[in-house]
Amino acid sequence: MNIVKHIVVTIVSVFLILGIPFVTTDYFKALISDTPDVVTSASVVVDKPSGDYLVFINLDKHTDKENLSLWHDFFEGKDVSFIFEDIKCYVAKNDVNGLTMAQNFQSRLPENQMVISTEDGTLMISKAEYNKFDVIVMSREIADFYAADTLLENDNIDVITIKGEE
Repeated sequence: MNIVKHIVVTIVSVFLILGIPFVTTDYFKALISDTPDVVTSASVVVDKPSGDYLVFINLDKHTDKENLSLWHDFFEGKDVSFIFEDIKCYVAKNDVNGLTMAQNFQSRLPENQMVISTEDGTLMISKAEYNKFDVIVMSREIADFYAADTLLENDNIDVITIKGEE
């Protein structure tokens, strides 16, 4: 019984010495959170894929006209100095090219400024119809497959058409 007691005391001691300081670090908080934060810039830029893409921006979540204009410039490939706003980008699970395009965008921003989340395409479009998203990136093929053109009629959604590399 003394050996079991000794092992338990040792494990608790190691956790107290190493675990508690680690849990209080920003590194640990970043591991358990999907909240974006601007800390460092991206180190590798992912190549822009070929094809046509749509970027849907929820205007309910982007009310600052200056930041919205910067996001438009950013998604259109123009040089943008710095955007003081974090975003969560949704991509359909079956949209491989859309995911690559979203990763291209993400790689051009400071680390963790854009969080990418994949979701079932039908559910994603359904949520978007009720403005329950931040930004959506879709390839034209997947947008046509899920009939995302219904989102074009929504006055609270900005749509940017992007041409990928040829």
